[in-house]
Amino acid sequence: MFDISAPSTYIPVIFVSIVLVYVAFLYKDAQKHTHENTVDLPYYTEIATSMEYIGRNIHENGRFQYRKHIDPEIVIEDDLYNSLRHAGVLYSMYMYEKYGLSDKYKEERFTASKYFIDKYVKKFGSKGKYVVISVPEEEQLRIKIAKSGSAGVALCALSNLYAEGKIELGVLQGLGEFLLSMQSPEGDFYAYYDFDKKKINKDAEAVFYTGEAAAGLVYLYETDPQEKWLQAAKNAVLYLAKTGKDLDLETPFDSWAALAIEKLFKDKLVTDEEKGILRNYAEQMAIPMMSNQITNRNNSYYGAFKDNVRPCSLGSIMEGLASVYFCVENKQFKRLIFKSLSIGNLFLSKVQVKTGEQAGGLPNSANWVKPGVTPNASIIRIDNVQHVVTGWLKFQNILKITGNY
Repeated sequence: MFDISAPSTYIPVIFVSIVLVYVAFLYKDAQKHTHENTVDLPYYTEIATSMEYIGRNIHENGRFQYRKHIDPEIVIEDDLYNSLRHAGVLYSMYMYEKYGLSDKYKEERFTASKYFIDKYVKKFGSKGKYVVISVPEEEQLRIKIAKSGSAGVALCALSNLYAEGKIELGVLQGLGEFLLSMQSPEGDFYAYYDFDKKKINKDAEAVFYTGEAAAGLVYLYETDPQEKWLQAAKNAVLYLAKTGKDLDLETPFDSWAALAIEKLFKDKLVTDEEKGILRNYAEQMAIPMMSNQITNRNNSYYGAFKDNVRPCSLGSIMEGLASVYFCVENKQFKRLIFKSLSIGNLFLSKVQVKTGEQAGGLPNSANWVKPGVTPNASIIRIDNVQHVVTGWLKFQNILKITGNY
């Protein structure tokens, strides 16, 4: 593995500096190819190896092995779990079929989807709503709750199952109805429903649940084109754009919101005015993020971000930047995003476990290779793998479209 003990060098947190740093990078035009598969594209091996890790860590009943230690001799109790993250892995498996052009794990995806639906998707009330529950014992919670973010990611992961005859439309619609009931008049989503108090908790904060809910509603709209799903999704991302504008460069980077915006753009579901607002928001998220990226080739953290060498987080950033890439019009800005994706995904490829029983895993920290790190750094969580795989898949799709490799 690589040495990650060298001191770090960062570029300032302003767009002008990004341009000055990146303008030195020239991009060679490559001949474009039409690919019937992805074997000859970059990251094919990394993606395949991590998908094999996911495939090996699905139990017979469809539950994922949530955590593993890099050292297979160290056994971790499988007591912690997370329904939202299970849905996220299902989504990455679907993305592998869509962008990786492989059905190798399709049956496993069906099995894991059935487990998720049977265990976590429950009827809620008498008006056809469905929720995704969080089990207190699994998530170390005091009470049973239903998160808006979980319903959103579930819709991203499960909506495709309707065409395949693996889920009833009413279940998907019920998850959508739950989300509509959780949306505030301003457009954001309350964090969760409290089953003990039998009411929505309107005080809890969850930064990314609104973006997750928006993305889920866009996927639901593709399957069930009712205007109410689309309008709720648009209201959510427009709310994020409005509040993000007030935060300026402190806007949280939200990959799920970026995904929702990307899909709204691609499917031409926004007006020109809305498009302008959402494009500005997407760029506003990307600029400070990229300005924190380490671009010094001599730095062993090259491609990572200031104070962030966590593969799960970095994979999510790669996912989001790949979505933003399709939302911007400025060619120079697109080149900056492309370069950021190039070096960020390269860093992640170096962090991946390459050999042994845990090949394809992504530990909690890139520092897992250093002696004396905390034990948690060497834990592979299934959602670490999920986010990085999806980031590689989305960047690979850009490479396929542009031919720049």
